[in-house]
Amino acid sequence: MFFKARAMKFLLTALAFILAAPALAQMPERQVIVRDELAKAFTDIGTEGTFVMLETKKNRITVVNAERHKKDFLPASTFKIPNALIALETGVVKDAEHPVFKWDGVKRELEAWNKDQTLRSGFRASAVWQFQEIARQVTATRMRVYISQFGYGNRNIGGNEDSFWLDGKLRISALQQVEFLERFYIGKLPVHPKNAGIVKDIMFLEKIGNAILRGKTGWIPSGDDKIGWLVGWVERGEEAYIFALNLDPNEEKHIAARTAIAKSLLAQLGALPKQ
Repeated sequence: MFFKARAMKFLLTALAFILAAPALAQMPERQVIVRDELAKAFTDIGTEGTFVMLETKKNRITVVNAERHKKDFLPASTFKIPNALIALETGVVKDAEHPVFKWDGVKRELEAWNKDQTLRSGFRASAVWQFQEIARQVTATRMRVYISQFGYGNRNIGGNEDSFWLDGKLRISALQQVEFLERFYIGKLPVHPKNAGIVKDIMFLEKIGNAILRGKTGWIPSGDDKIGWLVGWVERGEEAYIFALNLDPNEEKHIAARTAIAKSLLAQLGALPKQ
């Protein structure tokens, strides 16, 4: 009887989240500045991409390549941000170091994947196998509720329950990435502050002068859905600059270009100190 009551409570909560989901997509009106001349950063290296940056204090968005900034793509490993949050909220993961996910011994393409992983190490290494295991333990039912609750992209997790962000129906645009990260950053996602803090901590990339860069890359190198991502934010003084970059991975050099272009644009737009 106890378990039936819990299941009923979960289903009612899920229904409430799904019915409320459209309201999550409504963002406040804000100034939008188009800087399409900066798209040269992409075309100069033989690719096409877009960049969106929100200045939270000024309530202002800057868009590079406006034709593309609302086009949606598979999120690839940028989905590890919501996946990590959901893992913590559901108790699949307790903190950044526990539990340890045991490597299955299968040799994969990146050496950093071929070992036991914690949430912190797996996030840093972008270990696909570990986050697939997390998704299986979360279950598709709970995942669907949280993705709807988060207002994440098109909220469609159709496909395999452990790879829908890589080859399923989930899609998200650069603008939607920024909107999701804004809700995360300012505490508007329905997650415990402790869990939000853990994920923000493992998102740390580097300190540049008086600025802290946090984020996550994503990469699907081939096929019809190939895409490269870098999403995150810069903390600098009292201002936060939330951003999303995506590009077409036409050559191997475009892997490193994600971070290089993002940092260059962030510096040009005043988010990072110029070096």
